[in-house]
Amino acid sequence: MLKKILCLIKCQIIFWIYPKKSDKSIWLFSSVDNIKFNYNSKYLFLYVKNNHPEITPYYVVNDDKLRHELERIHGEGNFIETYSLRGIQKALSAGVWFVSAGLPVYAVGLGKKYDIINLWHGIPLKKIALLEAGLSAFQRYYFKKIFSNNYKYILTDSENLIPIMAKSFGVEESKIKVWGQPRNDSLWKWKGKKEFIAGLWTNEMEFETLILYAPTYRDNRKTELFPFEDFHHETLERFLEEHKILLCLRTHLQEKEETKVWSGKNIISVNDGMVEDITECLGVFDLLVTDYSSIYIDYLLLDRPMIFLPYDKSEYLKERGMNFEYDAVTPGPKPKSMKDFLKAIEDGLYSDAYKEDRRMVHNLFHQAEYPCSENICKNIQNGG
Repeated sequence: MLKKILCLIKCQIIFWIYPKKSDKSIWLFSSVDNIKFNYNSKYLFLYVKNNHPEITPYYVVNDDKLRHELERIHGEGNFIETYSLRGIQKALSAGVWFVSAGLPVYAVGLGKKYDIINLWHGIPLKKIALLEAGLSAFQRYYFKKIFSNNYKYILTDSENLIPIMAKSFGVEESKIKVWGQPRNDSLWKWKGKKEFIAGLWTNEMEFETLILYAPTYRDNRKTELFPFEDFHHETLERFLEEHKILLCLRTHLQEKEETKVWSGKNIISVNDGMVEDITECLGVFDLLVTDYSSIYIDYLLLDRPMIFLPYDKSEYLKERGMNFEYDAVTPGPKPKSMKDFLKAIEDGLYSDAYKEDRRMVHNLFHQAEYPCSENICKNIQNGG
């Protein structure tokens, strides 16, 4: 926290004394702690860079190694840092800012000079931002001063989410725009399963089906990947082999060792570091297994079967809180035994009884048109 406060003071002073006017033809992008190239900011940045030559896009990356790698891949000139005076000044030259988590620089009053658009990074299935439990009075004050008061718009996917997003971020509902999430434009771009697993899996066995298992990270305890009393590892492997299924595990980075325990002939890890952003790869999977992760809401756009394993629902939801009644917005079976789990996989792949339930939840969460990146650009260029 002290480091953030010192950074805030430095940026505030530069913001006050920086005389140059901002340029609305320069767009600034940033994501998590200004050290990640991910979430909606990444995808909108790449879209603008490739499709809008009239716009100069900058992406903030304060990790030198990552920034140099991105320059090697995407070319120099568009990736900047904000830890130096020169870098902060370059950031402050941009008239339009797009953020997914945090800000490229921190100061009070930024919204008076810059158009700051919060793309966010998902649907608020769980309590987020100001609605999270346990926030102190200082944290709420800081959030409103630095974030809420500076946003021009916050984007979401459905009119049904406007009240929740407005309360979560402490802004009036008119600032919430149903313009979609740029990262979801990539859902239909993957060409094939073989391309996805190249380099991830060396087994020569043929497979026909890819299943993604992406559970939520738990703050205070380890995730039980297969929470069944009758679980038997060899039975699972045999089932996967017989049905020509490759099961891909995606856990939190801190639980990557757990996936190594389960990795085998038909089970592989697709954790961060192996696959940086799983959202852009969702299109290759035939079925999704999760618990409370909002990844399933993105997956709804593909209209494919999903299975839920909320084995610790009461405990987890008490800790995190939900904006919706869990069972009402999770359109899929919730098996409590391994036998039922394997049957749920078969039913999902071959009969898909939850199609109508998925349609109703889809209509609740998804109203924005896709692809959405061009629409977002036009809205910003036309003043919203």
